[in-house]
Amino acid sequence: MEYNSKLEFLGDLGTDIDDLLIDKNTFCVTDENVYNAIASDYCIKERTFILPSGEDSKSFDSITAITKFLLSKGANRNSHLVAFGGGVVGDITGFVASTFMRGIAWSNIPTTLLAQVDSAIGGKTGVNIGGIKNIVGAFHFPTTVYFNRNFLRSLPKREVICGGGEIIKTAALSKDILESLIFEDCTVDIKEFLSNKYEHLLIDIVYACANFKHEVVKKDPFETKGLRKILNYGHTVGHAFETADNHRLGHGEYVLHGMRIENQMFKSFIEPKFYKQMKKLIDAALSGAKTEFNIDKSIAAATLDKKNSAGKISIIIMTDAGKHLEQLVTKQEFEALLRNAMQSA
Repeated sequence: MEYNSKLEFLGDLGTDIDDLLIDKNTFCVTDENVYNAIASDYCIKERTFILPSGEDSKSFDSITAITKFLLSKGANRNSHLVAFGGGVVGDITGFVASTFMRGIAWSNIPTTLLAQVDSAIGGKTGVNIGGIKNIVGAFHFPTTVYFNRNFLRSLPKREVICGGGEIIKTAALSKDILESLIFEDCTVDIKEFLSNKYEHLLIDIVYACANFKHEVVKKDPFETKGLRKILNYGHTVGHAFETADNHRLGHGEYVLHGMRIENQMFKSFIEPKFYKQMKKLIDAALSGAKTEFNIDKSIAAATLDKKNSAGKISIIIMTDAGKHLEQLVTKQEFEALLRNAMQSA
């Protein structure tokens, strides 16, 4: 399978979306919050499956329910599935599309900042088992990812912070994006990105982040060449915290905490100027919050991470903007580094 997804940036949903959703062989998956706020205006209710909102929906129970729904509505191998929502909806819909009748086409309409800058792009789909994030999944690339900036105007602050986590992560990977975020001493509240003052900047950053990931995935679609691994920056510790914390916060918040702690764990590898820039951005997004996470549970979760190799825990370290290295550590090394970092961060 080749990576052949298209990104379409629309001022509004446009006739392309209308034509797609009105097709009788197109079926939507969304969640309660998105359906009530947005999707009910576009999706045909009889062909729309509505999930409960939240991370708990990323389960095989949801996969089974959506599959039964598709069968009951006469879906077939030529059907088209559309994810209309945030990262949870995209992950589940893509996974169902990868398995239903051995694979059908799907498209993604991301409605959150995090989904637009990261999770909607790249074709990684998955569900959680035993609290372990995305431990079962598949690569299944959407035909098209549609972006609508209007969806971002109604997001609650937590969703903005979540998206901010992935924006800051991408900024570490791209010097150009980092430079676009280094303004006003990095003290601007991430919420202000949605104000009239910063809206144009936010849209530019969304486009830049989406296109950056698109280009990375195009070069290494199945993460076999090493390049795509850079997208895991902040995610080893972030996912461990997320599992240990039972998904109490949003994914992007855990990524912020993951980057903060990973930077502290490997501070000696990082250029001092870059370290300070990242600290300012992360602290601004978190507004100084330093949530406590259970260390023992976090260590146990990290040992089960799907990114691990040869019995060692994989961590991507950003040494400078756009420069990285992968560090493989034993469980004992990881535990020592994590405990020290959490005490001093």
